[in-house]
Amino acid sequence: MKRFEIEVETVTGCCAAGYKSGDRFYASGLNTPDGPFCGGAYMALFPMQNALHGGARFSFEKDPRSKTRLACPDNGCVVFTIRLLEEPGQ
Repeated sequence: MKRFEIEVETVTGCCAAGYKSGDRFYASGLNTPDGPFCGGAYMALFPMQNALHGGARFSFEKDPRSKTRLACPDNGCVVFTIRLLEEPGQ
């Protein structure tokens, strides 16, 4: 099953979920991240998770298997990166 890493790039202002720069979360397939995760933030991330899961690559990113600068809808105070992790045998 494809695995994803979600990393908090930056936090400016207040994050109701308490996320801090460098926090990492993991998800498998098209499932939500492991453990409790902010639903508002996940709404911004899921379309990219779905695209990467389906084979999309972002040639304009340093790592085409990732999407950076995904802002939380809560005033954009929290910015995330989502990346498709290497699967065994790839």
